[in-house]
Amino acid sequence: MEHLPYLELYKLLKHKFASAEREINIPELQLKITSSKFRSAGSAVLPGKNNYYCRKHDISFSGETTYEGLPETEERSILLVHDSEISCNEEFDYIIINNNTPAEAKSAIILFHGLNEKKWDKYLPWAYRLLKNTGKPVILFPLAFHMDRAPKEWSVAANMNAAAKERAHTDLLNSHTSFVNAAISSRLEANPQRFFWSGLHSYIDVSVFLHELNRGRVKGFAAGTAADIFGYSIGAYFGLILIMAGAGGLTENSKLFTFCGGATLDRMYPISKYILDAHAASAISSYYLELLNNDFKGTPRMQHYLSAEHPEEGYFKSMLLYHHFKELREGRLRQISARIRSAALKHDSVVPPVEVMNTLQGEMRDIDITVDIEDFPYPYSHVNPFSPAEKHSIETNNAFVKIMDKASEFLG
Repeated sequence: MEHLPYLELYKLLKHKFASAEREINIPELQLKITSSKFRSAGSAVLPGKNNYYCRKHDISFSGETTYEGLPETEERSILLVHDSEISCNEEFDYIIINNNTPAEAKSAIILFHGLNEKKWDKYLPWAYRLLKNTGKPVILFPLAFHMDRAPKEWSVAANMNAAAKERAHTDLLNSHTSFVNAAISSRLEANPQRFFWSGLHSYIDVSVFLHELNRGRVKGFAAGTAADIFGYSIGAYFGLILIMAGAGGLTENSKLFTFCGGATLDRMYPISKYILDAHAASAISSYYLELLNNDFKGTPRMQHYLSAEHPEEGYFKSMLLYHHFKELREGRLRQISARIRSAALKHDSVVPPVEVMNTLQGEMRDIDITVDIEDFPYPYSHVNPFSPAEKHSIETNNAFVKIMDKASEFLG
C-alpha cells in the first residue's frame, strides 16, 4: 500500500492520527507516528513580563505593553492573556514520522507548517512521502502559538465567532473575518511585535532541539544527526531565516526546500478567512514599515535583538521589507544558494511566485536558487494546494507526487 493515492493516504493517516496515542503503528504503511514532549527554553523573550534580561550582553530591559490600541471588549476577553503565561506554548508535542522498524537515524527532515495552523492532518501525507522517498524520518515541529501550542479555547467556534463578529462590526471596512482567524488577528493587531517575539521564541526552541538531535538525545537518532528543512508558507519564511542565521552552526550544512513561501513579509498577502483578516494584515505591515524607517527607535529591546549584537536574530529584519537590508539578505542568499530550492504555485495569491523569485533570486535575478513555478489542472489555493475533492483525485495525486518527489530529490 506504499503508493496509495493522495486522498486515500490522507484519509487513512488522518483517521489513525486522531487516536491521539503517543505511538501509532500503521502496519499497512510500515509506518510509526510518535509524539514526544518538548519543554521550551525560549518563552523568556515573550511579551507580558515586567522586565527582561539579555544574558549574552548583561543588559536589562523594561517590559512592554502587551495590548495596544484595541479595547478590552467582552468578546476579546478570552484573548487577554500574557504570552509569557500561556503554559501550553511552553510544553508541547513534536511528531516523528518514521518506518515501523527503523534503524537508528543519522539524518532527518524537519517540516514547518503554515500560519494559523491548528492541526497536523494535511501534513501527514507530505511527511509520509518525504520519509518513503528519502529514508529520513520527518519531524513535525510546531512554531510558537500554533498547533497544540495555542490554547484550545482559541479554536472553539462559539468563542471565536463572537470575537470575529466584533472585529467585523468595529469597522465595516475590515474583511475576511472568521472564527478561524479571530484569535491570531486580534492578537497581532493588538501587538504586532508578537510576530517577532514568537518567531524568536520558535528560533530558540528549534535551535535547542537541533542541539539535542545532534547530541543523540532524541530517541531514535544517533549522535551527529543533522536536519534538512521543508518549509511551507510561513514555515518557509521561518526556515529561510533559520538557514540564513545558522542556528549556532547547526544548520550550516542543512538544505531547505520551500513550498508556497520564501518571499519577504511585505510581499506576502495573507488576507484570508483561514489566515488573517484585513485589519491584522494591515497592522503588521504598517508597524514594521514604521519601525524599519525609524531604525526601531522606541523599541529598545527589539532594537537590541535586531542589531549587530545579535547577528543571527538580525536576519529577521532582512526578511521584513523587500527594499530594506537587501544587501544583507541577498549577500547571505548568494552564500547559501546551493542549499535552497523552491516550488511556488502560479495562482497562489497569498505568496505570489514572482515575489518568491524576487526574494530568492534577487532583484537582478543573479542569485542561483531554483524556483519552480507549478500550475495544477484543478482549483487549488495557497491554503489547499492539494484538492480534497474526489472529482479531482487523479490530478491532485499527480500534483502531490510531483511536489513531494521534487522536494525529496533535493533533500534526499
